[in-house]
Amino acid sequence: MGLPKGWKRLRLTARNAALRTLLLTDGGQPVQAALDAVLATTGAGRDDESLSARDRHLCAELVYGCLRAEIRLDYVLGQVLPRPGDLPRPLRHVLALGVYGLLLQEKVPDHAVLHEAVEQARALYGQGLARLTNAALRAVQRLGDAPRGEDFYAQGAADALAGLAVFCAAPEWLARLWAQAYGEADAARLLRRSCARPWSGLRVNARHVRAAALLAALRALPGATAVGAWGAALGPGKLPEAVLERPLAAWQAEGALSFQAAGSQVALAALGAADLAGPVWDMCAGYGGKSAALLEQGAAVGLCTDNSSARLRSLPGLCRRLGLDAPPVCLADAARPPLARWRGDMLLDVPCSGLGVLARRPDIRRRGPERLTTLTALQERLLRSAATLLEPGRRLVYITCTLNPAENDQAVARLLGACPGLRLEQTWQTPHDHPWLEGMFGAVLRRG
Repeated sequence: MGLPKGWKRLRLTARNAALRTLLLTDGGQPVQAALDAVLATTGAGRDDESLSARDRHLCAELVYGCLRAEIRLDYVLGQVLPRPGDLPRPLRHVLALGVYGLLLQEKVPDHAVLHEAVEQARALYGQGLARLTNAALRAVQRLGDAPRGEDFYAQGAADALAGLAVFCAAPEWLARLWAQAYGEADAARLLRRSCARPWSGLRVNARHVRAAALLAALRALPGATAVGAWGAALGPGKLPEAVLERPLAAWQAEGALSFQAAGSQVALAALGAADLAGPVWDMCAGYGGKSAALLEQGAAVGLCTDNSSARLRSLPGLCRRLGLDAPPVCLADAARPPLARWRGDMLLDVPCSGLGVLARRPDIRRRGPERLTTLTALQERLLRSAATLLEPGRRLVYITCTLNPAENDQAVARLLGACPGLRLEQTWQTPHDHPWLEGMFGAVLRRG
């Protein structure tokens, strides 16, 4: 989406950078890629052309916060404006940033939020829409604390679940899917988890000379939780700048430490992925994070494939940083594998709807249910392709980061029905009542 003509009149601030990032996501760019692109153009140059580290952090908070709460913010605007959907999309983002600042952002005075929103509207569209912006946000102020509570969103809702979905900024179709699959009580738990700020996951490189000391120090941090074999998770805002008197960035640069989502670490550990018999083929390797984790813990990864050269290109550099021997990589579609047979175990972390990681990837909320049919068909092709190559006695580990039976249990059941030579050894899923862990699913299958 192009920028409005008045864009150049906006001075460089965290909120203006956030506005530009949100506009990029409207064009289909993934949120982190859009944020990286904007921050890359604002992080260098003269002091008056750069964002401070604090403002860059604020920009990220605004972007992720507004996307995570987008449905809720739109609902609030609908209570104070007759037809907010008729407004230009950039102005709707200006208003959403303002509502987020008034209702959900901590330690920012209301007058500062209003001032910057009005200035954004004036620069982009002139005095008329600046007055509308001021009036709308002052009307939100007059609502008081009501929009901070769940009851506010029950007004006019079809039922309690629909109201909770708006409060948690989840599309109603997703709330219905979870209620049908898991029951309304678990659906409510999942909805609340989906709108919470995500925890940070850290993984210690087991091969590093100070691995044991670093792991102990991380797990001893206030509020830290052990995850997986070599990981720790910390709540929002709890990530320390330094551990053992060294910055986290320094540990990361020398290969002692990596960021890996806690749910991913727990899934690999629960499914025994580090004990897979080599050579292991990571069939949808992506950027190589799971393969790197397995290599650190002694697994013999023999091949990494992916259908994206951009993702695969990062794997050799990742292994160099971690002090690992990089496995061979091959640009290939796992549904049309480049090999006729494979003598080791396989890891299949498939493309999925991502419904278990909405807190971390809030732009997924914008997608509709029609995509699920395409994804389940792709997953079926990938599973059958892997099963065809699986040798007798070897294992296939199937992983998703979604909470959708059609992509999880039912996908495995369909494969078992089509391939009688396979047997199911284990399934695992994140507990629905866990307060913060990402939603993951996994299964281990073996060829008889």
